[in-house]
Amino acid sequence: MFVLISYIYYFNLGSHTTIQFIFVMVASIGFCINHIMLITSFGKNYFPILIVMDSILTIGFVFLFPGSTLYLILFGVNAVTIFLFSESQKVITRFSVGFFLVWGGCIYYTYYATGVIDVMSNIVNFTFILFSAVVGRLIHKLELAQVENEKQYEELQKTHDALKDAHQQLHLFSQQVEELTLIRERNRISGEIHDTVGHKMTALLVQLQVAKELLDIQPEKSKQTVLLCEELARNALQEIRLSVRTLKDTDKPQSFITVTRKILEDYQKMTGLKSSFQLHGDASRIPISMQLDITRVIQESITNAVRHGQATECQIKIEVTDMAVEAMINDNGKGSSEISPGFGLKHMRERVIEHGGRIVFEGMPDTGFIVKASFPLKEIRWQIGGGQ
Repeated sequence: MFVLISYIYYFNLGSHTTIQFIFVMVASIGFCINHIMLITSFGKNYFPILIVMDSILTIGFVFLFPGSTLYLILFGVNAVTIFLFSESQKVITRFSVGFFLVWGGCIYYTYYATGVIDVMSNIVNFTFILFSAVVGRLIHKLELAQVENEKQYEELQKTHDALKDAHQQLHLFSQQVEELTLIRERNRISGEIHDTVGHKMTALLVQLQVAKELLDIQPEKSKQTVLLCEELARNALQEIRLSVRTLKDTDKPQSFITVTRKILEDYQKMTGLKSSFQLHGDASRIPISMQLDITRVIQESITNAVRHGQATECQIKIEVTDMAVEAMINDNGKGSSEISPGFGLKHMRERVIEHGGRIVFEGMPDTGFIVKASFPLKEIRWQIGGGQ
């Protein structure tokens, strides 16, 4: 643009002198050098100096060619440069004030030299300056936005990488927690086998010795003792099968619904217990460690319902909310108004309390037995003392 305007000044504005010719050549070369320097680091840091030099050369056209207002277009190019490179509002304000002062002086000199002021030409060319300033500022903001976007993208990429690493660590931690939970459950079940089955086997041996001693003295009583031994052996075998099946199931973790249904189906096959299972809410929100303890509470509840209450039917209801998991197991057994927690009920209570929950046992004669357990999901609370 600078070279083009210099060409127009030289060839289209009538006769020219040697001084005019030399100035046009010097101005053209000066403009080119200045704007080549603008693309260097020096030019970007010290662009006001280059703009001042451009302005001085532009003012030279006013003094040597006072009959034209094309010099305003050269100021328009400078306006693009200022609004494109400047980060300081003070610099823009100073150059704007300086331009209006220089423009006023140029108009005065033109009128002094020619006696004419071309108002329309000045207005049109000044409009080009305004347009150039707006374009320069828009490009400046676009470049800043691009730099900011690149910076945010780099930060987002770093955050994504950090989240990816955290997700991998969380996945590994989840696997470790799951493995530890299963190991703990296997150890707990092994202890239950030792306590319950061991107790029954000890009682079985004692009763067999009694039956042996009574065989010749009291045959009828010995026969009754043998029948009792048979019942003890059957119960022990049933508990061993259920415990072994549970240990086998923990080797390959399944969903809470699948495990619960499998337990109920196994009990139906082995004891004839009919059961219904209702679930309200999203079961996937139940933590893995809590899922195991809830299924064990269900398992122990229906075991007690069959063993002690002679129940034939059982209802299991699970409700998952934002705050807790509520479980209720209700059977149609003979029930009892006096509840004396034994081995099974104590184990259930320990499992629930371990998660900061609470469990309630309700029973009335001939109305069945009810187990209500609550497992908190967001707020864990332990209460020391009390009856529940």
